Amino acid sequence: MSDDVDDKIETAVFKLMETTDIPDIRVADVIKLAKVSRSTFYRHFDSVDDVVKRFESELLQNMRRINNMALKARFGISELDPTVSMVSRMELLQGHRDKIVVLNGPHGDPSFVHKATIFMHDYFRDRLASLGGDPVTRDLYLSFVIAGHNNLVQYWLEVHPEIEPQKIAAVLNRLYYAPFFLSEESVRQTPKAPQGWD
Repeated sequence: MSDDVDDKIETAVFKLMETTDIPDIRVADVIKLAKVSRSTFYRHFDSVDDVVKRFESELLQNMRRINNMALKARFGISELDPTVSMVSRMELLQGHRDKIVVLNGPHGDPSFVHKATIFMHDYFRDRLASLGGDPVTRDLYLSFVIAGHNNLVQYWLEVHPEIEPQKIAAVLNRLYYAPFFLSEESVRQTPKAPQGWD
């Protein structure tokens, strides 16, 4: 029963976030939309912000479980395929699509994007640590790729949610890991522009 009430309240808060900034959402509006009493709301949450922060925390905790499993796997060329861990991450995000879109939208929590970025940067730093090389250069690379990762996920969830998580996982794995498997010879060669791009 408690989970059902939590879900109703959470759903109501995220619905209101579609048009209202978090600090401007009133508990009265939440309980009306969720069809629960004020006392029920306060038995489950301290505030509207608490509802949002708990969702964020649970989402990152689920991601952490996936990341911890992925760190146990040996890094290799198989990273270019849609790995189980990347597919699992995308399935988790797709499962919470509406809330993720709102959370990252104009009325969402701007600090969440920062938290999620740092969280994923730390994971990928650990994932790539065994490769050696200059850690500063690797961190700069990760900063660049994670910005693209965040935009790709938001675009997918907002504009093309019909795309399967496996396809998104495949694209993301290649974006992250392809440079680590390029031969020195292929890096030295100048790529030719596709026909019609001259």
